[in-house]
This record gives sequence, structure tokens and C-alpha cells, in this order.
Amino acid sequence: MVVFFIARLLVQAAVAEVPKLESLFPAGGQIGSSFVLSASGKIEADAHLWTDAPGVYFVPNGKKREWQTTITSEARPGLYLVHASNADGASEPRWFSVGAFPEITEIEPNDEVGKGQPMDKLPVCVNARLDKGGDMDGYTVKLTAGQTLVGMVEAYSIGSGVDMIAHVVDDQGVRVHTASDSRNFDPIIVFKAVKAGVYTVQLAGFAHPPLADVRFAGSASMIYRLHLTNGPAVTQIYPSTIAATGKTEVELVGHNLDPKKLKHTFDAAQIRRDGDVSLVTPPGFLLPLQALIAAKPALIEKEPNNAKEQATPVQAGAIGGRISDKADVDRFAIMMKKGDKLQSRVLSKRLGLPLDALLKIEGPDGKLITSADDQSEQMPDPVAVWTAAVEGLHQVIVEDLFHQGGGDKAYVLEIMPPVPAYEATLVDAKPVTLSLGKTVSVKTTVKMLNVFKEPLVVRVANLPPGVHAAEVPVPEKGGEVEIKLQAASNAPPGGQAIQIGVWTKAEAAGMQTAKGPLRGESLRGTSLLDGSSQIWLTVKP
Repeated sequence: MVVFFIARLLVQAAVAEVPKLESLFPAGGQIGSSFVLSASGKIEADAHLWTDAPGVYFVPNGKKREWQTTITSEARPGLYLVHASNADGASEPRWFSVGAFPEITEIEPNDEVGKGQPMDKLPVCVNARLDKGGDMDGYTVKLTAGQTLVGMVEAYSIGSGVDMIAHVVDDQGVRVHTASDSRNFDPIIVFKAVKAGVYTVQLAGFAHPPLADVRFAGSASMIYRLHLTNGPAVTQIYPSTIAATGKTEVELVGHNLDPKKLKHTFDAAQIRRDGDVSLVTPPGFLLPLQALIAAKPALIEKEPNNAKEQATPVQAGAIGGRISDKADVDRFAIMMKKGDKLQSRVLSKRLGLPLDALLKIEGPDGKLITSADDQSEQMPDPVAVWTAAVEGLHQVIVEDLFHQGGGDKAYVLEIMPPVPAYEATLVDAKPVTLSLGKTVSVKTTVKMLNVFKEPLVVRVANLPPGVHAAEVPVPEKGGEVEIKLQAASNAPPGGQAIQIGVWTKAEAAGMQTAKGPLRGESLRGTSLLDGSSQIWLTVKP
């Protein structure tokens, strides 16, 4: 009997498996909608779905790997994370996109030219798959002469392993437009019809990471969302910065816009804050836009400012600018005393803007003090710090690294004295499991910035009952910190998201939550959600 019981336990242990969530379909939905969502991967009947999206609920509908999904009016547009979990652990997260457009599902077959799925009502968001090798999906729209069709694809940004490409063909099958990478692998379609007619948007993709054979790829997990409109489409705000308090007026930038309605006012109290860059949703947006949250309203560059004597006078703060053509160079003059120290950073790629910025600093004598390009793949915009050797006007210069320009090549320049600070990064944000009476370690790296000297400690927030983690001091010069989670022998089993916080000893000075990268080696540009402060912790029975 004892042998049988032990054997049965071993079989149960072998069968028990942590969920592996490969994809969600649809990978998002419209605010105020309810629909059936299916999951692919190793998802057994005991698994449930969890998300950090407010106002989004997943309820099992009785069928395997299906949930009735409700997105209430409380939800806000943007990308969120979803875990599949059971008593043995949790999957790595997948992305879920909350949008504002009415949603439909792709209907196959729609591969052949001239036989695409009709898009009778725009705007719309199409949920679809490239479900087989060589798959090419087509969607037909009617455009009047001079009308602009705007489309945005979510594929890479929602974790789909595909590098998408988009074509627009006319009713004769002639290709009239091609779009590929934007801020990442996901294409943005902007096509202005020269003549009225029926046009087809064709979408296909290559496997990412790349395979040895270069061909259009497909699989059940190669999902995407196509946001499509022939109406007003706002793709930028200018400048891409909002004051932290009060109201800020910006210019709306995009296509099919009413020239009399290009101004919009944001109220800081209505913006969801998440660090120094937050999501904003002006009228006519296809996907949320990112904006720097600054202490005060931004100044705007004054053209022409290419030459030293034309430099726009500025003080510390945020400045909005554009590199309008290949010859454009933006210069800003700021007065400094000998020994003054300033930090300047450009935000463009991080905000989803296409400028590949080069930042230069010149002294009063016109000699170059320093220059900066991308900081890293994770931080693709430049930062420069310098100290004035003499008193006088110093020049901060922004240009495109490859001398390209255009109306969309916008940026935000921030100039301020370097403020002592620290930066906390999770070494690994993958889910962890903890057995009763056992210990597991989580690591974070703390980097001191601008001679930060205050004592710091690392603490864990939102621990479940029966789990303890002693705070750990951060080394004086920063570095890697290991924090140990320990479960009591009688801790109740379960799972939930925890966070690693780095605190100053004087708690009134605040806390910073450590974030970890979500895309790893697959990082190819930026998206609305590339890192997370959440670690899923499972306490195993």
C-alpha cells in the first residue's frame, strides 16, 4: 500500500506542470466589449489567467483554454500583461492590448489579390493570424481621391514572433505602397490615394528570430492586430511632453485632420502616470502615444536656429523641436557660469518618434565639449553631461545622425542640473516558485547616478501571507543585490505578483520600483511596454 501511495505521488508530480502560455487570441479588445478569448500552449484545466489591466476580467467558460473576457469602461487603452498560472507556477507573460476601435476577426480565405476581406466600416481593429507558411492576408477598403488610409500593426509589440511587412495594391493588383519597420518590426501604413477606387492592404511576415530559409512564415501563434482608418488619425502630439500639473496645450499631428481642430489640451490630473514617460490618448488616436511628463510646460524651438548666432535661447527645462529636413540642425543657447554642471537628454525613439538623434555640446568659443549618440539598445536616445570651463553661452545642438529630416522627426530636449538619483533593474523578471519552508533568491541591480550618496535598502512589496523577505542594504557604490524570499512551513499555497522596491533610508524621500526587461534578446526597438516591475511568485503546496 505504501509503495502504491508513493508511486501515485510520483506520477502526480510528473504530471503537474507549470503553464506555458504561447499566445492569446484575440490579443486584445475594445473598451466596453465582451468576447471569448482562447489561449494556445500548455494550458491545463486548472490554470487561470491574471492580468494587471484595470477593468479587464477573464472568466472560464467551461471549454478548454477559453475564457469569457470583459473589458469594462474603467479600462484604459494600452498594453498590459497576462499570466497563466496554476498551483505549480506561472507562465511568462504575454501582451494584451486594450483599444478604442470596434473589433472584428479575420475571415479566411483572404490571400488572393482582389479577394481580400472587405472592410466596410472604418475605423476598425482586425484580430488575425498568419496561420500557415506563406500566408498573406488581404483587407479591401474603398478610398476617395486624396483620402489617406492609415494603419498600425501590433505584432512584435504583442510578443508575436514575426517581422511583418505591409503592401497596398490597387484594383489591378499593382503595388502602390509598402511599409515595414517603424519604431520596431511593426509597420505603420500611410497611403494617400491618387484616385478613387478599391485598394487591398496585404500583410505577411518573416519569422523572428530569423530562420535559415527566408520565406513568409506562419503558425497558430503568429497573431497580429491591424488598426485601420480612413478618417482622422493622430500619430503624434507636438511637443511630446505634458506638464506634471495643470493643463498643457499641444498640436495634433497626423492625417485627415481638420485644420481648425489641431489644438488639444491635456489635463495632468487625467493622465495615468508611470514614471517620467506616460501614455496619452488624444482624440483620433489609433494607439496610445507616449509623452514626457515634465515639471513645467515645454518651450518650443524657434526657426531658423541652424547657425550659432541663431540659437534659440533656453533655460533649464523641456524643449520641443523638429529636424524638418536633411540640412536642419537645431541649436539652443544656455548661459552657464564657470563650474556649472548640466545634463542634457533627447527623447525621440523612446517616445516612438523616428528621429535618430545626435547630441552635441559646444563651449562659448565654438569648440566641441562632448557629443552623444544612443546610450544602448535598451536606451536608444542620447544623454550628455558637461561642466562649464568658462562663463558664457553654451550651445546644445540636436541633429539627425544620418542627416535625414521630415515633419515627423520630432523630439523633446531636456536640460537640467544633474540630480543625484539611482536606477533599479531586475536581473530577471521571470516567475519564481517557492516551496514551503524553503528559500528562493531574487536579484536586482542598483546603479548610482550623479554621485548619489544616500543609504538605500531593497524591500519586497505585496508578499503573500506566510512569506517573509528581510530588507537588504545596497552597497555604497551600488551593484547587484540579492534578496531572499522565505516561505513558512504552514504558508498558504497560491500565486500573486510581487514587486522589488529600492528605498532611501529616509522613507519620505520615496521609493523606486525595480523593472526588468520583457523582450530579452528579441528586443528590436521600443514599444508601449518593454519592461515590468512585476514578478509572479507561486507558493507551492
